[in-house]
Amino acid sequence: MDKEKVNDPYAGLGVSSKKEGVHKAIKNLSKGLYPGAFCQIVSVGSSLPKEIQDNYVQILHSDGVGTKSNVAYIAMREGFGYQILKTLPQDAVVMNTDDMACVGVTNDIYISNHIARNANRVNDEALGEIIGGYSDLFNKMETLGIHLYNAGGETADVGSYTTTMGIDVTASSIIPKSEVIDCNNIKENQYIVGLASYGKAKYEDRENSGIRSNGLTLAINTLLHPDYRKYKEVMDQTVPEDNLFVGKYHLEDKLKGTNLKVVDAILSPTRTYLPVLNKLKEEKVKIYGIIHCSGGGLTKSINFGNNIAYIKDGINKFETPAIFKEIQEIRNISDYNMYQTFNMGIGMEIIVDTEDDANKIIEVSNGFNIDAKIIGHTEKTNQGNLVKINNDSKLVYSK
Repeated sequence: MDKEKVNDPYAGLGVSSKKEGVHKAIKNLSKGLYPGAFCQIVSVGSSLPKEIQDNYVQILHSDGVGTKSNVAYIAMREGFGYQILKTLPQDAVVMNTDDMACVGVTNDIYISNHIARNANRVNDEALGEIIGGYSDLFNKMETLGIHLYNAGGETADVGSYTTTMGIDVTASSIIPKSEVIDCNNIKENQYIVGLASYGKAKYEDRENSGIRSNGLTLAINTLLHPDYRKYKEVMDQTVPEDNLFVGKYHLEDKLKGTNLKVVDAILSPTRTYLPVLNKLKEEKVKIYGIIHCSGGGLTKSINFGNNIAYIKDGINKFETPAIFKEIQEIRNISDYNMYQTFNMGIGMEIIVDTEDDANKIIEVSNGFNIDAKIIGHTEKTNQGNLVKINNDSKLVYSK
C-alpha cells in the first residue's frame, strides 16, 4: 500500500475523513427509498392521504458544528467576546441543509437544535449569543426567499460528558418525488461544475476563508500555537499532547496570504449554497447529481453513482485557499491526504448532462458572486467508482 495512504495525519488525531467505521456499522441498515441518493429519503407518514404518500417523500438529517466550536470557545476565553459564538449555528444548520440540497431540498426546511454545554465554562450570556445566531441566520435566509422554520430544540447542561459545548441540528423537509435528485442517475460523459467555498458571496457579511466545517480537528491542531494547550478541556486526552496545537499562529495573528485574522479564518461561517440551488431549480436546470464536499473533501463523490470515474482535471482552475496551503505546509501533509480531508476551495459539485446547463450553473453562481467553473467530467469504469484529480497518477482514489 502507498505510504502516503497509510500516513494519514487526520487519523493521528483520533478521527477519520472517510468514516470507514461508520460506513461499516450502518451497512445493514435501510438505505431508504433512493439508496443511491446523497442523503436518506423516506416515506411520509402512513396516516397521511394516499395522494400525499404516492407523490411526496420526507428527508430527515442530523449534523453539527463539531470541533469548530473549540476555536470559538478558546477565542471567548481569550477575550474576543461572547459574540464570537454567534456564527456557530450557521455551521450547524448548513451542514444539514446543504446535504439535503443534494437530494433536491432547497426551501421550506424545519430546524430543531440541540445545545449541550458545560455551564461552568459556557455561561448563560454565551448561550444567549448561540441561540441568537439561529434567529440571525433565519432572518437573513428569509430575505433571500429561503424559508427555514424554527422547530424548537433542547439545551442540556451536561458537564459530566461535555467539557465545553456541542451544537447540533436536526432538519426536516417534505418534497415531491418529481423533485428528488438521485445520484444513481449520474452517468458517463457528464460535466462536473465546482462552486467555490471562499471569497465573499453577495449574501455573506465578510470574506470567507473556505474552511467550512470539515477537517477542523486537523486544521485547529495544525494552525494554532502550543500556547493553547493550556485549555485542556478542548484537548483529546487519548492523543499525545505533542500532536496537538503544533502550529505557529495565535488567534489574533494575520493568516499568511490573506487579510484575515486566524480566528476569523477558522471561524468563517460555513457557506450555504441554497440560494444558488434554489435559483437553479426555479430555472429548471436538469441536475443529475450534487455532491456536498464535506467529509471526504474532493473525494466525496466516490460514494455515489455506479462504476463512475470522476475525472477532476480542472480543479487547478481554482486557487487553493491560503488556509489549506498553511495547514499543508505546517504539518507537511501530502496532496493525497489534503484532497480527501478538505474541500480545497470547492464546496459543492454539480453534475449535469450538457455544456449549456454547466454554463447556466456558472452564470447563476457568479450572480451571487460565487466563483464556479467546469472542473471535470464523468467516465464509465468496470472497476467501481474512482476519483482522479488534476491528471496526477498519485491522486487516484478508488472504492
